Amino acid sequence: MESSAQTASSAFKVVAYQKYNTIQQFNPKTYAYYDQLIYKLISPNSDGALILLPSSISDLNLLKKGKLGHDNVKLLIGIGGAKKNSQHFSVMAANPASRKKFITNIIEFCHQHGLDGADIDWEYPKSNKDKTHAVALFQELHHAFTQNELLLTAAVTYTPDQVRFAKRIENYVDQINLMVYEPAEGLYTFQEQIDFAIALIYKEKLNLKKLVVGLPFYGKNRSNGKAIAYNKIINSKKTGSVNPPSLDYMDIYETANNVQKMKSLGLSGIMFWELGFDTDIDSSSSLLKAIYTSLK
Repeated sequence: MESSAQTASSAFKVVAYQKYNTIQQFNPKTYAYYDQLIYKLISPNSDGALILLPSSISDLNLLKKGKLGHDNVKLLIGIGGAKKNSQHFSVMAANPASRKKFITNIIEFCHQHGLDGADIDWEYPKSNKDKTHAVALFQELHHAFTQNELLLTAAVTYTPDQVRFAKRIENYVDQINLMVYEPAEGLYTFQEQIDFAIALIYKEKLNLKKLVVGLPFYGKNRSNGKAIAYNKIINSKKTGSVNPPSLDYMDIYETANNVQKMKSLGLSGIMFWELGFDTDIDSSSSLLKAIYTSLK
Protein backbone atom coordinates (compact mmCIF):
# COMPACT_ATOMS: atom_id res chain seq x y z
CA MET A 1 0.00 0.00 0.00
CA GLU A 2 1.45 3.39 -1.00
CA SER A 3 1.50 5.95 1.77
CA SER A 4 -0.83 8.91 1.33
CA ALA A 5 2.07 11.28 1.94
CA GLN A 6 4.06 9.86 -0.98
CA THR A 7 1.01 10.04 -3.24
CA ALA A 8 0.43 13.65 -2.27
CA SER A 9 4.02 14.83 -2.61
CA SER A 10 5.32 12.75 -5.53
CA ALA A 11 9.07 12.46 -4.95
CA PHE A 12 9.08 15.05 -2.15
CA LYS A 13 9.51 13.18 1.14
CA VAL A 14 8.07 13.88 4.56
CA VAL A 15 10.30 12.48 7.31
CA ALA A 16 9.18 12.22 10.94
CA TYR A 17 11.32 11.76 14.03
CA GLN A 18 9.71 9.96 16.97
CA LYS A 19 11.53 10.22 20.29
CA TYR A 20 11.34 7.48 22.90
CA ASN A 21 9.93 9.66 25.67
CA THR A 22 6.85 10.76 23.72
CA ILE A 23 6.08 7.31 22.31
CA GLN A 24 2.99 7.03 24.54
CA GLN A 25 1.37 9.69 22.36
CA PHE A 26 2.05 7.85 19.10
CA ASN A 27 -1.02 7.52 16.87
CA PRO A 28 -0.78 4.88 14.07
CA LYS A 29 -3.06 7.08 11.93
CA THR A 30 -0.06 9.35 11.35
CA TYR A 31 1.55 6.73 9.10
CA ALA A 32 -0.65 8.01 6.28
CA TYR A 33 1.01 11.44 6.49
CA TYR A 34 4.74 10.76 6.08
CA ASP A 35 7.16 8.59 4.13
CA GLN A 36 9.80 7.80 6.75
CA LEU A 37 9.64 7.43 10.52
CA ILE A 38 12.91 7.55 12.46
CA TYR A 39 12.73 6.24 16.00
CA LYS A 40 15.25 7.78 18.43
CA LEU A 41 17.27 6.39 19.94
CA ILE A 42 20.04 3.94 20.46
CA SER A 43 23.70 4.89 20.88
CA PRO A 44 27.10 3.48 19.94
CA ASN A 45 29.59 2.34 22.54
CA SER A 46 33.30 2.97 22.02
CA ASP A 47 33.87 -0.67 21.02
CA GLY A 48 31.11 -0.69 18.40
CA ALA A 49 28.42 -2.27 20.58
CA LEU A 50 24.93 -0.76 20.60
CA ILE A 51 23.50 0.83 23.74
CA LEU A 52 19.74 0.37 23.95
CA LEU A 53 17.24 2.00 26.27
CA PRO A 54 15.05 -0.31 28.40
CA SER A 55 12.10 0.57 26.17
CA SER A 56 13.83 0.45 22.77
CA ILE A 57 12.56 -2.97 21.68
CA SER A 58 9.02 -2.53 23.01
CA ASP A 59 8.86 0.91 21.38
CA LEU A 60 9.91 -0.52 18.02
CA ASN A 61 7.36 -3.34 18.36
CA LEU A 62 4.66 -0.74 18.99
CA LEU A 63 5.69 1.23 15.91
CA LYS A 64 5.83 -1.90 13.73
CA LYS A 65 2.41 -3.06 14.89
CA GLY A 66 0.88 0.30 13.99
CA LYS A 67 2.60 0.28 10.59
CA LEU A 68 0.55 -2.63 9.21
CA GLY A 69 -1.04 -1.55 5.93
CA HIS A 70 1.54 1.18 5.33
CA ASP A 71 4.25 -0.87 3.64
CA ASN A 72 5.75 2.07 1.74
CA VAL A 73 6.55 3.98 4.91
CA LYS A 74 10.18 3.33 5.85
CA LEU A 75 10.94 2.72 9.52
CA LEU A 76 14.51 3.57 10.56
CA ILE A 77 16.44 3.49 13.81
CA GLY A 78 18.10 6.72 14.92
CA ILE A 79 21.60 6.24 16.34
CA GLY A 80 23.31 8.92 18.42
CA GLY A 81 22.02 12.39 19.20
CA ALA A 82 22.75 15.19 21.59
CA LYS A 83 25.34 15.18 24.40
CA LYS A 84 26.00 11.75 25.92
CA ASN A 85 24.27 9.95 23.06
CA SER A 86 27.21 10.88 20.79
CA GLN A 87 30.00 10.69 23.35
CA HIS A 88 31.49 7.41 22.05
CA PHE A 89 31.43 8.13 18.31
CA SER A 90 34.92 9.63 18.26
CA VAL A 91 36.68 6.66 19.86
CA MET A 92 34.59 4.10 17.97
CA ALA A 93 35.13 5.71 14.56
CA ALA A 94 38.89 6.02 15.11
CA ASN A 95 39.29 2.23 15.34
CA PRO A 96 38.71 0.19 12.14
CA ALA A 97 37.78 -2.92 14.18
CA SER A 98 35.23 -0.96 16.23
CA ARG A 99 33.77 0.60 13.07
CA LYS A 100 33.37 -2.86 11.55
CA LYS A 101 31.70 -4.19 14.70
CA PHE A 102 29.38 -1.14 14.85
CA ILE A 103 28.30 -1.59 11.23
CA THR A 104 27.73 -5.33 11.68
CA ASN A 105 25.68 -4.69 14.81
CA ILE A 106 23.46 -2.11 13.10
CA ILE A 107 22.78 -4.36 10.13
CA GLU A 108 21.95 -7.29 12.41
CA PHE A 109 19.71 -5.03 14.50
CA CYS A 110 17.84 -3.81 11.41
CA HIS A 111 17.31 -7.34 10.08
CA GLN A 112 16.27 -8.68 13.49
CA HIS A 113 13.66 -5.98 14.03
CA GLY A 114 12.42 -5.57 10.48
CA LEU A 115 13.78 -2.05 9.98
CA ASP A 116 14.51 -0.35 6.67
CA GLY A 117 17.72 1.38 7.68
CA ALA A 118 19.46 3.72 10.11
CA ASP A 119 19.94 7.43 10.67
CA ILE A 120 23.40 8.33 12.03
CA ASP A 121 23.37 11.41 14.26
CA TRP A 122 26.92 12.15 15.44
CA GLU A 123 26.77 15.51 17.26
CA TYR A 124 29.33 16.53 16.05
CA PRO A 125 32.64 15.57 14.43
CA LYS A 126 34.52 18.87 14.79
CA SER A 127 38.25 18.15 14.67
CA ASN A 128 39.94 17.25 11.38
CA LYS A 129 40.77 13.85 12.84
CA ASP A 130 37.15 13.17 13.81
CA LYS A 131 35.91 14.27 10.40
CA THR A 132 38.40 11.99 8.63
CA HIS A 133 37.27 9.05 10.77
CA ALA A 134 33.60 9.98 10.23
CA VAL A 135 34.05 9.98 6.46
CA ALA A 136 35.65 6.53 6.69
CA LEU A 137 32.74 5.35 8.83
CA PHE A 138 30.16 6.57 6.31
CA GLN A 139 32.08 5.04 3.40
CA GLU A 140 32.06 1.66 5.14
CA LEU A 141 28.42 2.04 6.20
CA HIS A 142 27.47 2.89 2.63
CA HIS A 143 29.17 -0.21 1.23
CA ALA A 144 27.59 -2.55 3.80
CA PHE A 145 24.14 -0.95 3.72
CA THR A 146 24.02 -1.07 -0.09
CA GLN A 147 24.84 -4.79 -0.02
CA ASN A 148 22.04 -5.33 2.53
CA GLU A 149 19.53 -3.05 0.75
CA LEU A 150 19.18 -0.77 3.77
CA LEU A 151 18.68 3.01 3.80
CA LEU A 152 21.45 5.14 5.28
CA THR A 153 20.71 8.70 6.35
CA ALA A 154 22.73 11.24 8.33
CA ALA A 155 21.49 13.98 10.65
CA VAL A 156 23.72 17.07 10.42
CA THR A 157 23.34 20.57 11.80
CA TYR A 158 23.46 23.69 9.62
CA THR A 159 26.54 25.57 10.85
CA PRO A 160 29.00 26.35 8.02
CA ASP A 161 31.51 23.83 9.40
CA GLN A 162 28.99 20.99 9.59
CA VAL A 163 27.41 21.79 6.22
CA ARG A 164 30.88 21.45 4.69
CA PHE A 165 31.17 18.11 6.49
CA ALA A 166 27.79 17.11 5.02
CA LYS A 167 29.22 17.83 1.58
CA ARG A 168 32.05 15.37 2.29
CA ILE A 169 29.70 12.51 3.15
CA GLU A 170 26.78 13.14 0.80
CA ASN A 171 28.02 10.57 -1.73
CA TYR A 172 27.95 7.88 0.95
CA VAL A 173 24.39 8.38 2.23
CA ASP A 174 20.93 8.19 0.73
CA GLN A 175 19.81 11.32 2.54
CA ILE A 176 21.09 14.24 4.62
CA ASN A 177 18.67 15.38 7.34
CA LEU A 178 19.65 18.99 8.06
CA MET A 179 18.65 19.97 11.60
CA VAL A 180 17.78 23.59 10.89
CA TYR A 181 15.67 23.85 14.06
CA GLU A 182 18.80 23.74 16.26
CA PRO A 183 19.72 27.13 17.80
CA ALA A 184 22.66 29.06 16.36
CA GLU A 185 24.44 32.18 17.58
CA GLY A 186 23.15 35.37 15.97
CA LEU A 187 19.95 33.78 14.63
CA TYR A 188 16.95 34.60 16.80
CA THR A 189 13.96 33.08 15.02
CA PHE A 190 13.30 29.77 13.30
CA GLN A 191 12.66 31.62 10.04
CA GLU A 192 16.06 33.33 10.26
CA GLN A 193 17.62 29.90 10.77
CA ILE A 194 15.87 28.46 7.73
CA ASP A 195 16.83 31.41 5.50
CA PHE A 196 20.45 31.19 6.70
CA ALA A 197 20.57 27.44 6.04
CA ILE A 198 19.13 27.75 2.53
CA ALA A 199 21.73 30.35 1.58
CA LEU A 200 24.50 28.14 2.97
CA ILE A 201 23.19 25.07 1.15
CA TYR A 202 23.57 26.90 -2.16
CA LYS A 203 26.96 28.36 -1.22
CA GLU A 204 28.38 24.92 -0.41
CA LYS A 205 26.57 23.32 -3.37
CA LEU A 206 24.96 20.47 -1.48
CA ASN A 207 23.13 17.90 -3.57
CA LEU A 208 19.52 19.06 -3.25
CA LYS A 209 18.22 15.66 -4.33
CA LYS A 210 19.67 14.15 -1.16
CA LEU A 211 18.80 17.02 1.15
CA VAL A 212 15.93 17.05 3.66
CA VAL A 213 15.52 20.24 5.69
CA GLY A 214 14.21 20.09 9.25
CA LEU A 215 11.37 22.14 10.71
CA PRO A 216 10.55 22.65 14.41
CA PHE A 217 7.53 21.11 16.10
CA TYR A 218 8.35 23.17 19.18
CA GLY A 219 8.83 26.80 20.18
CA LYS A 220 11.47 28.63 22.14
CA ASN A 221 11.26 31.38 24.72
CA ARG A 222 13.19 34.34 23.32
CA SER A 223 14.23 35.54 26.77
CA ASN A 224 15.79 32.34 28.09
CA GLY A 225 15.98 29.98 25.09
CA LYS A 226 13.84 27.34 26.79
CA ALA A 227 12.05 24.97 24.42
CA ILE A 228 8.35 24.14 24.67
CA ALA A 229 6.49 21.48 22.67
CA TYR A 230 4.08 22.79 20.03
CA ASN A 231 1.12 20.92 21.57
CA LYS A 232 1.84 22.61 24.92
CA ILE A 233 1.93 26.00 23.18
CA ILE A 234 -1.49 25.37 21.66
CA ASN A 235 -2.91 24.23 25.00
CA SER A 236 -1.40 27.25 26.77
CA LYS A 237 -2.88 29.64 24.22
CA LYS A 238 -6.30 28.21 24.91
CA THR A 239 -5.91 28.90 28.62
CA GLY A 240 -4.17 32.24 28.14
CA SER A 241 -1.12 31.11 30.12
CA VAL A 242 1.48 31.79 27.42
CA ASN A 243 2.80 35.16 26.29
CA PRO A 244 3.02 35.01 22.45
CA PRO A 245 5.44 37.98 22.08
CA SER A 246 8.07 36.10 24.13
CA LEU A 247 7.67 32.90 22.11
CA ASP A 248 9.03 31.97 18.71
CA TYR A 249 7.37 29.04 16.97
CA MET A 250 5.94 28.12 13.58
CA ASP A 251 2.19 27.83 13.21
CA ILE A 252 0.40 25.76 10.59
CA TYR A 253 0.59 28.54 7.97
CA GLU A 254 4.31 29.28 8.39
CA THR A 255 5.05 25.56 8.38
CA ALA A 256 3.05 24.99 5.20
CA ASN A 257 4.71 27.96 3.49
CA ASN A 258 8.18 26.64 4.30
CA VAL A 259 7.26 23.19 3.02
CA GLN A 260 6.19 24.71 -0.29
CA LYS A 261 9.41 26.73 -0.39
CA MET A 262 11.56 23.63 0.10
CA LYS A 263 9.65 21.79 -2.60
CA SER A 264 9.95 24.68 -5.06
CA LEU A 265 13.71 24.82 -4.45
CA GLY A 266 14.00 21.20 -5.53
CA LEU A 267 14.95 19.68 -2.19
CA SER A 268 14.37 15.99 -1.52
CA GLY A 269 11.94 16.68 1.31
CA ILE A 270 11.36 18.05 4.80
CA MET A 271 11.65 16.44 8.19
CA PHE A 272 10.65 17.60 11.64
CA TRP A 273 11.57 17.25 15.29
CA GLU A 274 9.45 15.66 16.58
CA LEU A 275 6.19 13.80 16.10
CA GLY A 276 5.36 13.62 19.80
CA PHE A 277 5.28 17.43 19.99
CA ASP A 278 2.40 17.78 17.52
CA THR A 279 -1.26 18.10 18.40
CA ASP A 280 -3.65 15.26 17.52
CA ILE A 281 -3.59 14.47 13.80
CA ASP A 282 -7.36 15.02 13.61
CA SER A 283 -7.16 18.54 15.06
CA SER A 284 -7.12 21.69 12.94
CA SER A 285 -3.89 22.78 14.66
CA SER A 286 -1.82 19.71 13.67
CA LEU A 287 1.44 20.71 11.97
CA LEU A 288 1.76 17.29 10.32
CA LYS A 289 -1.71 17.63 8.87
CA ALA A 290 -0.81 21.14 7.62
CA ILE A 291 2.26 19.70 5.86
CA TYR A 292 0.17 16.98 4.24
CA THR A 293 -2.54 19.41 3.16
CA SER A 294 -0.03 21.85 1.65
CA LEU A 295 1.52 19.08 -0.45
CA LYS A 296 -1.80 17.59 -1.47
